[in-house]
Amino acid sequence: MRSGFIAVVGRTNVGKSTLVNGLVGEKVAIVTPKPQTTRNVIRGILNEARGQMVFLDTPGLHKPRTRMNQTMVRQALESVEGVDAVLWMVDASHPWQAEEERLAAHLAKSGRPVVVAVNKIDTLGSRESVLPVLSDLAARVPDGTLYPLSALDPSHYPGLLDLLFPLLPEGEPLFPPELYTDQPERQLVAEVVREHVFSRTFQEVPHCVGVLVESFEEAAEEGGKVTLHCAILVERESQKPILIGKGGQNLKAIGMGARRELQRILGCGVELRLFVKVRPDWREDASILREMGLA
Repeated sequence: MRSGFIAVVGRTNVGKSTLVNGLVGEKVAIVTPKPQTTRNVIRGILNEARGQMVFLDTPGLHKPRTRMNQTMVRQALESVEGVDAVLWMVDASHPWQAEEERLAAHLAKSGRPVVVAVNKIDTLGSRESVLPVLSDLAARVPDGTLYPLSALDPSHYPGLLDLLFPLLPEGEPLFPPELYTDQPERQLVAEVVREHVFSRTFQEVPHCVGVLVESFEEAAEEGGKVTLHCAILVERESQKPILIGKGGQNLKAIGMGARRELQRILGCGVELRLFVKVRPDWREDASILREMGLA
């Protein structure tokens, strides 16, 4: 039996969270088409007959402009230290940019074995279109093992796992087999609410949105409801009505969608109360970032 850690790294929006969710078979990380969705390092745990593989889904590499973003990039780069192997994801349609150059240099210093997952090959059309991409990446990452795939296609997962499992050391499982993530419940709640905010707001709002779980009240009796109070943070007054919507309809829809999902995840009834609060420059506020695990 083999058990160990795999850091999943790459640029923003290359499909890291989609792949981790697919491999684990549960929703570990939120997924949206908007960049920089993943803000914390999130562990997804895969258990099978060969052993246990713990994936570290990391924030996407990008050019940071705020304290929060600087922390995200630092966490992503630091994630390769102390793991057994690295799963580096690239987008087949845009495989090599400045972030890849930086990551290649960082991984070369780390000495960790690297598997390069070339994602979104379905967007290239034909198999012949994939070959030049693989050839170019093989020259740029000579010590990496390339694996073309679509993170949305489960038939590609077994071959990838066949490459990754031999890179792990022999050993007993690191987590109980019934776990698929070790995220604290508060972080899970914040992530689910944030995903539903992302799905119902305009392009310019999500980067300025954060979610704080201000209180988490366990059910008073068996079969009762968990009561959650969550603050949705924005940076400008003009963003508040966008989130709330006419007559509060947008905020109500965010709450209904998030509550349904949280009830499934937590396995009990949920009373979810959402409040939109304006906190100018909250992404530069160390105390808020600490509460979010981003400091």
